[in-house]
Amino acid sequence: MSDSIAIPSATPPTSLDEDTLARAILTFCIDSADALLFATIKGAGDAVTALSLIADDKGGSHNRNKLDEVFATGTAKWGRKVNARGMSSFHHGLQHWRERLHQLPSNNKEELEDFFTVNGSQWIIGPSSPYWPSQLDDLSIRKEWASPLCLWGIGNPAALASCPQPLAVVGSRGADDYGRYVAKTIAKKAAEQGHLVISGGAFGIDAAAHWGALDAMSGLGENESGRTVAVFAGGLNHIGPERNQPLFDRIKANNGALISELCPDTIPEARRFLLRNRIIAALASTVVVAQARSRSGALNTANWAAELGREVYAAPGNINIPGNTGCNWLIHDHRAIILTSVNAIDEICHQGHAPKVIHINETTTTPADAETAGNQATKAISSPSTNVGKESHESIDQPRRQSDDANPNQTVIALQVPLPSGSETSQPAQGNSETRHSTSNRPISLPTAPADEPTALQQEVLSAIRRCRRQGNAATHEAILAMLNTPRPADKHQSNAQNHANTATQKATSWSIGRLESELGEMELYGIIRLQSGMVQIVGNNRRKADNP
Repeated sequence: MSDSIAIPSATPPTSLDEDTLARAILTFCIDSADALLFATIKGAGDAVTALSLIADDKGGSHNRNKLDEVFATGTAKWGRKVNARGMSSFHHGLQHWRERLHQLPSNNKEELEDFFTVNGSQWIIGPSSPYWPSQLDDLSIRKEWASPLCLWGIGNPAALASCPQPLAVVGSRGADDYGRYVAKTIAKKAAEQGHLVISGGAFGIDAAAHWGALDAMSGLGENESGRTVAVFAGGLNHIGPERNQPLFDRIKANNGALISELCPDTIPEARRFLLRNRIIAALASTVVVAQARSRSGALNTANWAAELGREVYAAPGNINIPGNTGCNWLIHDHRAIILTSVNAIDEICHQGHAPKVIHINETTTTPADAETAGNQATKAISSPSTNVGKESHESIDQPRRQSDDANPNQTVIALQVPLPSGSETSQPAQGNSETRHSTSNRPISLPTAPADEPTALQQEVLSAIRRCRRQGNAATHEAILAMLNTPRPADKHQSNAQNHANTATQKATSWSIGRLESELGEMELYGIIRLQSGMVQIVGNNRRKADNP
């Protein structure tokens, strides 16, 4: 076994390109979306360089200084600033990433490809792929949270690029006949116009939407009908619910795709569904909430969509049925446009079209060979060369932006990935990161740092975290969001007027998942909080600064 992973710039069709494999390895290092790692990749310029620096844990002071500089630069590129406390948070994250690298089963490129693709049964795409949905970039451009580093998939990756402005249909798992009718009908009508239908693969509204799109394909055929894509909150080795397996099989067989931003064995824990919702919202141009209860996860998707500038529609329902409360409130609060008909697709979607076709290596991916493309997707992903990218983008109506993190002119690089701890053959690779960067060991100059005191909004988040802990609840993202939107009890040390004013202020500043994730991302970069196994921990002196309930 070699001591490093040699990923050539011109990989054969059966291999992952170097940037995508590096992104898969880095995804293995994190627990979920990670602002610290995202900033590091932006600062390094590409995932390959970032991975080489992170993996070189024997590089000494030069490596440490270079990584600090890369993180500070990437944070600045992301429109934020870093201070010493944030740098300490980065060092903590770096230690965790390196520990995870030691848990990789191999440092051999071919063996890692088998590991990450589950022996070729799943494909992986990154921003260098023509299949990459460029609208995901909005997640980082708008600074809500980091974009996915890469996507895993089963089925046909071309489905992701088959429609420039997809439609997402979401809602409650416990939907009634009315909700399922709305979801299935509107998805079918959209697919009949060639639009891609996005949902989450769950019971209820999600399943109805996917089946509606599949019904359109049964009627029109794969040349005319739009595809459907299901987005999962865990790795694709854990897709579910199990009773929906016939649905998933139909999606794969009909040129659709099952996708996730997480490594194949990642467990779909509850906290990951909130971040999964951001991907559904980002992929779509329009989001329809077909039916939702007052605390449905679909409302989080609607909030993400609104904050990303997507159009949100909600189907009104009988006010006496609790299952319609969420949609009715979205309409009442002007957070969604009222859906007046399931048939008026032209009013909520762009002009109908046949599914788009991607050209790769001068070969057209057509519906006739889509089955092969879906099952052997890595053969359809070309190396990230400038010419291939140009040909691919010209085949789509709207050329996608080139991601800041994608480098189409990669050179041959040996990635230093340590073997698992205890391996007799484990030998750290030497010198690669040293030769790629300046040999200067001078300390870096950090950008102007923000004030040490958390902002008013960050104090509010810190207070919610404290309240979770005092009530004996884990400070997960979902628990913090619920606490932020729960009226605080009156403070006996304050006057009635002050308590009334505090209540009014809280009602006027309701929190959405996007707003919370944006604050948490910034707080992590500043070293105010730390994410550990899906729970938020307050760091250092901020434990005392968080106001008491």
